[in-house]
Amino acid sequence: MTVNNPADANASVVLVRDGADRVVHDASSAVTFNGVTGQLLSATPEQPAAMAVAGSFYGLHMGRFAGPVLRWLYFICGLASTAVIGTGLVIWLGKRQLKHAKSGVMPFELRLVEVLNIASMAGLTVAVAAFFWANRLLPVHMTGRADWEINSFFILWGLSVIHAGIRPGRSAWVEQLILAALLFCGIPLLNALTTSHHLVAALTQGDWAMAGFDLACLGSGLFLAWAAWKMRRSGRVATTTRQRAPAVSLEREVN
Repeated sequence: MTVNNPADANASVVLVRDGADRVVHDASSAVTFNGVTGQLLSATPEQPAAMAVAGSFYGLHMGRFAGPVLRWLYFICGLASTAVIGTGLVIWLGKRQLKHAKSGVMPFELRLVEVLNIASMAGLTVAVAAFFWANRLLPVHMTGRADWEINSFFILWGLSVIHAGIRPGRSAWVEQLILAALLFCGIPLLNALTTSHHLVAALTQGDWAMAGFDLACLGSGLFLAWAAWKMRRSGRVATTTRQRAPAVSLEREVN
């Protein structure tokens, strides 16, 4: 509800329907009344079918109609589907890289896919964390502050593509995952340094939305750190195996 020109002869009251009770999202749905007489002044016409379908997809994507349990289910299912796509891309690339392992030369198209895989998974997590950091570090009264939050996302994402193109594949994976882990783990600390709504205060006041955000960032950072450690460890094991292989072959030839 919005009251325009309160305590005035030209006062008006605008009612906008909350989208929490339905899937379809319609930000323009509103009814305006005269603030003095209560007379209906205007009402938003019913949406066309195409707009209703688009609003339904948007509502399903945002999940504003859902309660806390269903939103967490949305979150978990989103992570699972992302993991399926990500692991599929990595497995697909790995099988094709094995065909060129003996020659030691990777075709350009496979190298391009590798760079895009790194940037679209590890680099994307870095960009998301950068967006949250920009939200806390940019001055409140900065002109175009909201735009620069978005710009920081795309700038970091673009830099992740360049980094993945310069560095070897596994090194790029590890380095970007470590950076993402540090950024996500640092969000709760940054929040405590820049605002009064830090994790301890949120837990004390029962502000589970803010506490859940900080805890989700911390959990994501720890998971990314574990993924970086596993990636680095598997690379060391693979290198050790390749170094031992010639010695084993030579020993078999002697026998």
